[in-house]
Amino acid sequence: MALGLNRVTLIGRLAEDAALRYTPSGVAVLEGTLHGQEELFVGESVRMVEWFHRFEQIGKAAEYSAERLCVKGTPMVLDGSLEYSEWEAPEGGKRSALKVKALQLAVLDVPADAVLGLNQVLVSGHLARDVQLRHTAAKEPVLEMRVGVTDRFRNRQGQPQEKTHWMDVVLWRHLALTHQGARKGAGVVVGGRLFNESWTDRDGSKRLATKVEARSVQSLTRSSQDAAAKGA
Repeated sequence: MALGLNRVTLIGRLAEDAALRYTPSGVAVLEGTLHGQEELFVGESVRMVEWFHRFEQIGKAAEYSAERLCVKGTPMVLDGSLEYSEWEAPEGGKRSALKVKALQLAVLDVPADAVLGLNQVLVSGHLARDVQLRHTAAKEPVLEMRVGVTDRFRNRQGQPQEKTHWMDVVLWRHLALTHQGARKGAGVVVGGRLFNESWTDRDGSKRLATKVEARSVQSLTRSSQDAAAKGA
């Protein structure tokens, strides 16, 4: 199984000047927001959708990017991955976030009035729990997959390490109906786009979560015939 795939590609314009800062240990961090527009097919109709996604780049690459033109309106392509983080909230309990980690940033040479909006995600991993189909108020089927994408690497001492990035993947309509039987532990490859979901919590605070809207889902569950052949 090709598990552990974690790829994000965004093409848009900087919604604001990118900002370079340094952590207490001296690591450079470049932060910015990309803005794009894209056509989405919803049922039988097509509509133009705007998106804004925060990103960060770390290390020498961040300093190199900051030396180039990183001002509001700059057309850029981002190649990176999704980074999951979790922390203790001051009021108690845990908070988590899914961020876009830029591995490469490149300035595009395009006309000033060009419309940019490429938003692609490709990830593979295992389901954290069984999925449950539900319906919206408009009676559209929808389900959400909690996918764990494991990143395996070696630290500076050469020791093998791994980190699991948890992401919520939303499936709509026919795609939701097709995968409503997916179970915990099943492997999947998901192709889709990033979107931000906002809501107000019980304390009245505004919250924001980054999720993946699936356009395709490939199940990696071994077929019954393969399983029987292996057991023979």
